[in-house]
Amino acid sequence: MINSADFKEGELASILEQLKSFQSAPEQLFEEIQKYFAEFDDDNNGFLDRKELRHFLSLFFQKYHIHFPLTDEYVDAVFREMDANRDNKIQPDELKGYAVHFVGQLVEEYTKAQQ
Repeated sequence: MINSADFKEGELASILEQLKSFQSAPEQLFEEIQKYFAEFDDDNNGFLDRKELRHFLSLFFQKYHIHFPLTDEYVDAVFREMDANRDNKIQPDELKGYAVHFVGQLVEEYTKAQQ
């Protein structure tokens, strides 16, 4: 998922520190989530659909050098996991809830890659 060879000098450590700061200061993570949500809610309807989620994941994975295939099955699984109230829409609070869990997973993966 994370390959240390994909990062420039100091980049992996910098990203790991940022992710750890999100863990210790969830309000900072929630501010970032609000920015992402506004950016990827292409039709400004207040929620993300599967297409918008795929776009978000694609750019997020690219930015953080995450190698994982964005298949329809994967996007659907993430969507279902995020959609806590099962209304077939991802609201900002649902994205926040998922982000806390996901950041924890990323910290583990980046820590492994750094070793």
